Order: sequence, then C-alpha cells, then structure tokens
Amino acid sequence: MTRQQMKRLWVSLGMGTALLTASMQEAHAQYMMGMTGLLNTPSAEMNETGRLMVGGNFLPKGMNPFGDYHTGNYFADLTFFSFLELAYRETLLRTTYLTSKPKYNQQDRSLSVKLQPLKEKEGKWWPAVAIGANDPFISTGTNYYRSIYGVITKHFLFGQHQLGVTVGYQGWTNHWSTRRNGVFGGITYRPAFCPQVCLIAEYDTRDVNLGVTAQLWNHVSLHAFTGGFDCIAGGVRYECTLFH
Repeated sequence: MTRQQMKRLWVSLGMGTALLTASMQEAHAQYMMGMTGLLNTPSAEMNETGRLMVGGNFLPKGMNPFGDYHTGNYFADLTFFSFLELAYRETLLRTTYLTSKPKYNQQDRSLSVKLQPLKEKEGKWWPAVAIGANDPFISTGTNYYRSIYGVITKHFLFGQHQLGVTVGYQGWTNHWSTRRNGVFGGITYRPAFCPQVCLIAEYDTRDVNLGVTAQLWNHVSLHAFTGGFDCIAGGVRYECTLFH
C-alpha cells in the first residue's frame, strides 16, 4: 500500500468515526417544550438514562399561549430512567403587574412527564410507544400547556439515511391549546453524509411546521422552524449525560 493510499484510508476512517459518533449522540427533542420529540409535537423517542438537557427558546407571538406578543422560555429536562422523562420550564409573561407599561415581570411554571412502556425494536416493524402529560396538576394555576397524549414512533434505514415517522393523539387541553386537540404527526430525515443535521416536517393538529436542527460539538444543539409558515421560532440547548 502506497503512502497516498494509507493517507486516504486514515482520512476515510476518521470521517467514518466522526459521523458514527455524531449519529450515536444525536438528540431527539420536542424543541418548543424542551423535551424529546419533534418541533411542536411529542414523539415516542426517549434519551438515554441520565441525559440532561437545558436551554431556551424564542417563541413568536403566533406560538405564544399567553398573548399577542413575542416571548421565550427556558427549561431543564432529565431522563431519570430509560422509560421516564421529566421536564420543568419557565415561560416569560409580559404583564402590567406593579407597572403602568407591559413588562416581562412574571413567569409561568410548567411541568411535563413522559413514559415509554414500549421501546422500538431495531430491524423490525415494532415501534416505540409513549404516553405523556403537560401541566397535569389542575390545582397549580392556569395550566396553559395542559394536555395528555399518546404517540408511536418508528425509524427506517435506507442505506445510511434515516427516516422517522411519528403519529399520535392529543387531548384534555385548554386555553391556547384547545386548538391543538386531535391527531398529530410528523417525519424526520437524517442524511447519511451529515447525521448530526435533522430535517423535520410535522402537523401539530392545527399547523404544518417545517424546521431544521443541528448538533454541534456533541453537546450543543441549535434549531429553527416555521410555525404554520407565519412565524419563525428557534432556540439553543446544552446536553450532557449525568449518570448511566
């Protein structure tokens, strides 16, 4: 083997290792809510045990459950077990509390939980199945995000390209979420040549959303997507594994 052939071999091995590492550490996130899932809808995917996600999102007024103004949220999400995920988020509220002009002087607290009783079987047609709830405690306040859902997700490989399909149903909602009762679904696509990038299209029971996510340096994820082609949302998160 010549020196040039050796060099090409090492370059190929290095690129293959990098792509394999990125694909093994890919994130599955419901970006608006700071959980695993799609853009604005959940999926049946789950992170590995001990995976922590923290970050923040920009929510345009078209996606703000509290009023006709731009806002944002920040969150922490932890997968305690392979079948249990919990998330806590704070959404900024613009009110006139203690002031004559609207200011971001209050926050809405929100909790979410997801259980995955059935994991996806690789190489078979068996999908992952999950159930979850947002703002499930009725006595804690207004519960703007309140909902319960059931969802299934299945991934397919075409060569090294990955296609994911998600279908679910959401109910028991109120306020802004009342328009999001019903069937939702979406697809994800990770190209073989760049698996750390994911293209997502979904229907959230009201709007069709399109977006892209990208993972950088194995720990930082960025995303941007359209909300019904009327507005642009986006955010950033940091991920790490606390325990196994």
